Amino acid sequence: MANPKPPSSGATRRMMTPPPPGQARKSTGSMPAATPHGSGAMQPVKERGGTPPPPPAAPGGAGPAGAPGRPAPRPLVKPKTAGLPIKTKIVIAMSGLAVGVSLMLFVIVMIISTASLDATIEQSGLGMLQQAEAIHRPYRAGLNENGLIAYFGQPANRGSKFGSYWKQLQPWFHPRIPPCAEFAKWDQLAEDRVWIKVAGEVLDSPTPFPENVCVEIFGRDYARKLRELPAGASLPEPGTPRVLNYEAVNKERERFNGLFTKYGLDPRQHIFDDLRAAINRETTTKIIDPAQGGGLRRKVFSEFHAEFVADLQKLTDAENSQVKYIIFEIPGNSLPGFTTEQLTVISPPRSGVKTGKSTATKTVGNVEVDSSASVDGKSAYRFSVSKPLGDTISIYLDREEIDARKNRLLFSILGISALAIGLAIALAFVIGGGITKPLETLMTDIQIISGGNFDHKPLARSADEIGIVSRLLGDMAAGLKAAQEVWLENQGRKHDLDIAKEIQENLLPKHVPRIAGYDVSAYYSPSKEVGGDYYDFFLVDKTHLGMVCADVSGKGIPGSMVMMMCKALVSYEAQDNLSPRDIFCKVNRSLAKDIKRGMFVTAFYMLLDIPTARLTVASAGHNPLLLYRAATKQCTQINPGGIALGFDKDGRLFERNMKEEVIQLQRGDRAVIYTDGVTEAMGPNNEEFGEDRLMAITVQCAAKSSTEYLTTLVNAIQGHAQSDEQHDDITIVTLKVG
Repeated sequence: MANPKPPSSGATRRMMTPPPPGQARKSTGSMPAATPHGSGAMQPVKERGGTPPPPPAAPGGAGPAGAPGRPAPRPLVKPKTAGLPIKTKIVIAMSGLAVGVSLMLFVIVMIISTASLDATIEQSGLGMLQQAEAIHRPYRAGLNENGLIAYFGQPANRGSKFGSYWKQLQPWFHPRIPPCAEFAKWDQLAEDRVWIKVAGEVLDSPTPFPENVCVEIFGRDYARKLRELPAGASLPEPGTPRVLNYEAVNKERERFNGLFTKYGLDPRQHIFDDLRAAINRETTTKIIDPAQGGGLRRKVFSEFHAEFVADLQKLTDAENSQVKYIIFEIPGNSLPGFTTEQLTVISPPRSGVKTGKSTATKTVGNVEVDSSASVDGKSAYRFSVSKPLGDTISIYLDREEIDARKNRLLFSILGISALAIGLAIALAFVIGGGITKPLETLMTDIQIISGGNFDHKPLARSADEIGIVSRLLGDMAAGLKAAQEVWLENQGRKHDLDIAKEIQENLLPKHVPRIAGYDVSAYYSPSKEVGGDYYDFFLVDKTHLGMVCADVSGKGIPGSMVMMMCKALVSYEAQDNLSPRDIFCKVNRSLAKDIKRGMFVTAFYMLLDIPTARLTVASAGHNPLLLYRAATKQCTQINPGGIALGFDKDGRLFERNMKEEVIQLQRGDRAVIYTDGVTEAMGPNNEEFGEDRLMAITVQCAAKSSTEYLTTLVNAIQGHAQSDEQHDDITIVTLKVG
């Protein structure tokens, strides 16, 4: 591409002013400043705070009991009690409560069990029917062409369910040109096959096609790929269906005489649209929906249908489940070309299930309940609901087993209730005595400590709440005495954290690079005094700029120390090194030897070739690069693949997984690297900020400068969080081609 146009002379960069309090949350870490810092880097705004409050003073003075300035302890006076002793009261109360509650529960359970068990079973059946309905909804929604194609296109399904079948279809395309599996309509697959047939003629032609003809038909990118493809090598599978320049192919159709002849056509008498229609017909009759049966369409439906049968079977196979059958009856016209028997789902899967209805039916809402139905000759409860499109969902419960369990439950309740009453009375006597003795000791301890003797150790010992209160009482006395020491110690720690924070801020870039034709900016906000994120810029040579964004596992001083180590290693290895992959491999060899077990670093490295606007990127287990394309006005994610730094001690696994990718930037494109503090920023309802919001803001701010974009993004994150507490470090680096 041509060199990006430099910014107009005299232009100045200005930071967007953050919204006032009330429109976005007040940050406890940092937010974009109102004016530039240095050459445009966004710096955090330090928190303002007053002098810490003095420590609490001990009652009666600062010294120990008996020291000058503290009054002498008050004399102890044992309080007198009247009426029944507390032990007797506890025994009577616990016994009466236990007997009363046990009897009441027994009566209630018996009434409910004998009079309302059918209603309980009914509610259970309705609940299981709702679970079946929840499975039915996605099954029904997918019974259309778009739904089946979307199911085929899911990454998890492509490899495990359709991988081998998709390879079997390769001979219908071209041995060296794989088809595109990312299509939204069957027509797109057919058009992609037309592209493959034409491209195959170019590859197989003994005489090379003129370069200008290939560029006009396929576009410059694919024309180059076809021309430079080594013998025996294959093109990679594309991410989107490919479309020819039909007008150009029609103009050059005599060059494809072999392809026309293969389909019984003459390029002198037929236009390319005739050949295109013939190939599309063959795609439909041989690949998508062959007349003899099978085909990709039926293969997708077969896997789609089997998945929902398996989901239903989880309900019927669940432990203690009384569900005999779950049946989805689907009309045959719901999906053209498929019968009712093919569309109907039965779990457990079998054919010839015999069901029967009775006259003892009732309607609960929109559900028909039949308590005397039958299935396979056995009594059953039937719960059935009809859906708007003519579908029927039915579940059948085994009535014989339910009635047997009902009787066993009633006898169990009777025996347990009698045993509970006897145990409750016995425990009342044991527990009553155990409570009162430590309670009296605790009262004495309270009197001593309340008199001012904070050195007294409570003597009350118990494994229940009284023991906890006794320990808390001792902790309270010791805490009052140690408050001054703790306050002084905390002041020292705060001083150390301030120094660590200052050191970390000095290690971050003092300014962002100013490069003609590019707009670079960055934002950093730690969640604590010191953080585990970092970013950096460095000129690798006169024409290459390196940019890195990293996130250390952990926060605070440990994370900051690992961050400084990683920064030093990356800066050293990046000197005169134009391979992001090689830099990460070398950094991992050094870092993995010294990093603490359990800690790791994720990082993303971008290397910008300044004259050509070519970006070489690598990721060490980091969030993917967000790339906005001005030509399409859409965002995509770039993730070359790799694992975090520090995991692999010998480096072999790390180097096998580390990849790098080259991206050609165009005017108006924007690249954004960030840490997970952006997407995982949590709102009041525990909803993450998420990648969708990040992409939407990036598209919205396409025309804005990098500084304005960061201000808008940070304000959106703060507005989403609506809280003064930042849960994770936030780092963002963005590059826009001017």
